[in-house]
Amino acid sequence: MAHTLWTLADGAAGSPISALAQVNKTANSANRTALFNNTTADAYVTGATIGVFGVSAAEMSDAGIGQVASVTVSTAGTGYTVRPTATFSGGGQAASGATAQVTAKVVTSLIHAAGTGFAPGDVVTINTTGSAGATTSARFNVATVTANAVATLTINTAGAFTTLPTNIANNATTNTTGAGTGLRINLAFGVLAVTMTANGVDFTTEPTVTFGGAGGTGSVATAALRSEQAKVTSAGWVLRKAFGSRVQYETLVATKNLTGDANADDTQLPE
Repeated sequence: MAHTLWTLADGAAGSPISALAQVNKTANSANRTALFNNTTADAYVTGATIGVFGVSAAEMSDAGIGQVASVTVSTAGTGYTVRPTATFSGGGQAASGATAQVTAKVVTSLIHAAGTGFAPGDVVTINTTGSAGATTSARFNVATVTANAVATLTINTAGAFTTLPTNIANNATTNTTGAGTGLRINLAFGVLAVTMTANGVDFTTEPTVTFGGAGGTGSVATAALRSEQAKVTSAGWVLRKAFGSRVQYETLVATKNLTGDANADDTQLPE
């Protein structure tokens, strides 16, 4: 049965049927539909995610192409005595202008003064004087006590801090539950989240995220670009092959005249 080689309509029926030969599939409508917008790993080649996508001229000219979309924190780090900072480096010769703000959280606590009158299961809240608002509260569970004095704590809620408390060492606590008094804690802060304040321009690869801030060490995060279209050389029908973090693109049919928008492709090649 004869099939149209490709059309200008963004959809499975218009995608290049010739792409099926690259994944060793028979050239028919069912296989063409399955390959269109495919994001399922190992569907055609073990260890790879392969799909055909329609990229229009309008999508190629999207102002969001080449911008840093988000930052994901994988390791919080520790030891910050001021709010951490995040900077971006690399990402392409012309890449510039990406900025972000960091939110911190409590990562560890040590007993400075054990207090008295505590029982296991009591919950205490740290003093947030000097920090930015009530949403920054951090709480701790009293895990063990010795003669009614706190021996060990666990984190109940790590908090979210845009400004760190005035007292990081010797921080006072108040009771959320329980009747103990006099507990004071030495705190250590790490990175909770990174929020973009400016997405920058002309990034062709993900930049490196570096953290600064007095005393801080060990924080790790990765940046993601707003669109993969920055890596596509021409509008038209594009074959995308992803091998883990390595992604390759091949323009099967170069054309600026694709019509419509099969929205499912925006998962990998968003407008």
